[in-house]
Amino acid sequence: MTTKEKIARIVWFPLGLIKGILELANNKARDIQNSRRFPNAKISKGCNFTNDVSVGDYTSIYDNTTLNHSTIGFCSYTNFDCIIQNAEIGNYCSIAHGVRIGLGSHPTHLFSTARMFYKPHTYFKEPIMEQTEDYDEYEMITVGSDVWIGAEVLIMDGVSVGHGAIIAAGAVVTKDVPPYAIVGGVPAKLIKYRFNENQREAMLKTQWWTKKPHEIKAMGAKFEEIINSK
Repeated sequence: MTTKEKIARIVWFPLGLIKGILELANNKARDIQNSRRFPNAKISKGCNFTNDVSVGDYTSIYDNTTLNHSTIGFCSYTNFDCIIQNAEIGNYCSIAHGVRIGLGSHPTHLFSTARMFYKPHTYFKEPIMEQTEDYDEYEMITVGSDVWIGAEVLIMDGVSVGHGAIIAAGAVVTKDVPPYAIVGGVPAKLIKYRFNENQREAMLKTQWWTKKPHEIKAMGAKFEEIINSK
């Protein structure tokens, strides 16, 4: 660093210090607000939520997770560094770290995929060119209950994931996933089912994920009967 650069750094140091303190205070205030907003859930530091987000009781959201325009049911959790947008997620779901759900898309049928040509832009209050049709870059994603999503999974817009499904780490999900299916790969493909067809139908009929943990405890014999059946 040159002498001139050092002097400039010293000159700007007080402003940087003030800005840093304000940023730290804002982050801490946000964390407190999140905890008060969802008092029956565990919300860790650094999480960002839009105003329309809903988090169910006994759900845990770990560090630096972003939730935009989404709902998560009760007794679920997301690990750290997840981004979830425009998604409806059920109960008893397990979402590992680094998962990305609903990142949006760009049009491929127009002359350009650049956002400024079909949506308002940071520097332009309206699209540069008028299109003959409105393009929706976000489609709702539905994730059922009791779904386990492995680390670094990407789920594309408009996809539906059935109850009880498992998505292997690193998968890119571009198509709907049936209930109790295990999928993996890029793009994700069916590996196998957790149970046979009769077992899957019987498990779905119980709708156990709509019940609270203490109610599910009493259903143990029913689950054992289903799993041991053919």
